[in-house]
Amino acid sequence: MSTLLVGCATPSRTAKSFSTEQANMPEWQGRISVQVLGDTPSSMSASFLLRGDAKNGELDLYSPLGTTLGALQWTPQLVQLSDGGKHQYFNSLAELTEKATGAALPVEAIFGWLQGQQVNIRGWQADLSSVSQGSLFARRTEPAPEVTLRIKLDQ
Repeated sequence: MSTLLVGCATPSRTAKSFSTEQANMPEWQGRISVQVLGDTPSSMSASFLLRGDAKNGELDLYSPLGTTLGALQWTPQLVQLSDGGKHQYFNSLAELTEKATGAALPVEAIFGWLQGQQVNIRGWQADLSSVSQGSLFARRTEPAPEVTLRIKLDQ
């Protein structure tokens, strides 16, 4: 499946009910792109709003016009993708991110990388040299296929 969404529109935040604990969690907003190379290459690009951490979090993906493409949510008890009123449930964050972006992403490492921490994850290499300027680049070389992840934060 090949999906390509391109844009830079910053979505307006919609009010969601958060617990006090969730309201104090870190938040990032910007653009994300994921490219999967190999026999059937695919790419995905969207604006995003990421809240929480690797244990409890939400990732909303938006089209260039600000329409919600998907809402990913995870807790220790629940991993789900909400898309146009439909809910799909998954056994792991890896399965969830693969469905939403085309590749299983190392969510725990991404939270560390966004905070400038060099988190080592098998098969992935992250370039943190521009994180202070709001840019993150990471690449998975194994297992195949190769995957590139780019994040550009709104400053």
